[in-house]
Amino acid sequence: MDRRRIDAFCIVRSYPASCAPFNVAAGNSSGYNYASGRLDHQTYFKSIRVEQAQLESVVLDRVLAAWFDEAVLIPGLLPADAGPIAQWPHQWFWDGHEHVDPAKEASAQATRLANLTTTLAHEYARQGRDWEEALRQRAKEFSLMQELGLTPAAVPPTNDDIEEDEDGEEANEDAPARAA
Repeated sequence: MDRRRIDAFCIVRSYPASCAPFNVAAGNSSGYNYASGRLDHQTYFKSIRVEQAQLESVVLDRVLAAWFDEAVLIPGLLPADAGPIAQWPHQWFWDGHEHVDPAKEASAQATRLANLTTTLAHEYARQGRDWEEALRQRAKEFSLMQELGLTPAAVPPTNDDIEEDEDGEEANEDAPARAA
């Protein structure tokens, strides 16, 4: 291989490092062990959150303020007692990042909620969702389920709950489902 091709290869390979860890930028963690690949992804996602916070204060809040300045000029668009934009509570929602092991993350989330080390607002925000909107939707769903005489689905069985016979087949296929 000639020197120019090697130099070009090195440039192409090193360019993504300025944006993200190489395995994240390349979309390939095959040369990494699980912990190293996961650590690279975690630090990358944290850097994204830092950039998002900066975008919120430098760009989005300014755009909102400019919109508000224009909106107050349109009669009836905003309530008369709206007050200055600085007094309006607001937050920006970004897409969340899926966990590698959703069951493990759900268990950790349930633990955090149970021991009051997190809030619904924080947990929904991590998924890029509005907690109030989600709870209103759940209330509608529960109301409709009640109206239709349905009950919420039982918790799905874990692998420990499924009995297998000698051939590795699930036993008691005709047995009634257990209620949670």
